[in-house]
Amino acid sequence: METKSQTQNDQNTGSTIRRRVEKILREYWYLVVLLFAALVVNENIVQWVLAVQIGGHTVGTGFEDAFEYFTIFGYLFLTAFRLVPYAGLGIAVVILSKTKLKNYVLPVFIGGLIGILVIIIWGSWMALRPFYTEEHVSSTTAVSFIIIPIYAVPAGVLGAVFLAAIYTPLRFITKRKEAEQIVDPNA
Repeated sequence: METKSQTQNDQNTGSTIRRRVEKILREYWYLVVLLFAALVVNENIVQWVLAVQIGGHTVGTGFEDAFEYFTIFGYLFLTAFRLVPYAGLGIAVVILSKTKLKNYVLPVFIGGLIGILVIIIWGSWMALRPFYTEEHVSSTTAVSFIIIPIYAVPAGVLGAVFLAAIYTPLRFITKRKEAEQIVDPNA
């Protein structure tokens, strides 16, 4: 039989774990976003949009067409490749958050994510488009879903660098205005 102190200890342990998880999620929320993007933005979703937009399907029949040959093994296999650029961005942002340049986490994260998503979506669109047009369907279309994430890596880097470069002068101007207000609060 549990005593009152055991029940209290169990509740304290549960609330301590919950607080730690909440702290980690507050500090590393961007990793959750990256994982969500890697799991959801995939070739099946792009094919579904293609089926509706170009193939003339309804949303329901487009879904059936896009997921007709879906298997969990195939999804997990391609997700392993698709995770590469997201993992690279996640590692870069975590490392950046531990340095004195932690103010750059958000621009690097957003720029990198946009770069990765653009290539993943565009590459999947271009690989699957022949299924809904009169273009010749390549016999190696499936290989493109392994190669596309590799191309997403430099696109993510370019996006991160580009947005960080835009953020740098904005940060400088903002810091200068803050410094002027501290020196002369009546201005």
